[in-house]
Amino acid sequence: MKKSAFLVLAIILPLFGFSQSFDTSNLRVGGGLVYGTDIDNVGIDINGVYQFNEQWEGGIAFTHFFEKNYANWNVLDFDGHYIFYSDNSGLNVYGAAGLSVTFAKIDIPGSTYTDPNFGTITMPGVTASDSNLGLNIGAGVNYALTDQLNLAPELKVTIANGSYVRMCVNLQYRF
Repeated sequence: MKKSAFLVLAIILPLFGFSQSFDTSNLRVGGGLVYGTDIDNVGIDINGVYQFNEQWEGGIAFTHFFEKNYANWNVLDFDGHYIFYSDNSGLNVYGAAGLSVTFAKIDIPGSTYTDPNFGTITMPGVTASDSNLGLNIGAGVNYALTDQLNLAPELKVTIANGSYVRMCVNLQYRF
């Protein structure tokens, strides 16, 4: 009888551990690749997410788009996530909203031209920068690949002067 009770407990207790939320840690940190429309370029994304409770998370991210046509773009995001679907097998789906600051810089180098009639002509370079505050609206998924790694694709619209959409695929480490 004692062996049977021990066997039943040995089978049932691990099941209670698996029935808990798949993300038992409160902190995830990661990075990945991103594509931005209107910017029409790819970049890298570094992010961190803190889970406050089973339905709310806060996220911060920095995105750097690679230089294209002498332009550099960087984006800093502060988002809140509302988890509206979660199952215990390692999947949750969330809606996101928050603020973003987009930094743009254009740096066109100067040039020198030699004309037979006028001699050497030097054209100065042009540098301009700007930043915009915007509103983020989006959705994402967290899928547990292992006990410590999540695959986290996300689609985000940034509404600002010069709105754009970002599609990210991140790999996050759970602490």
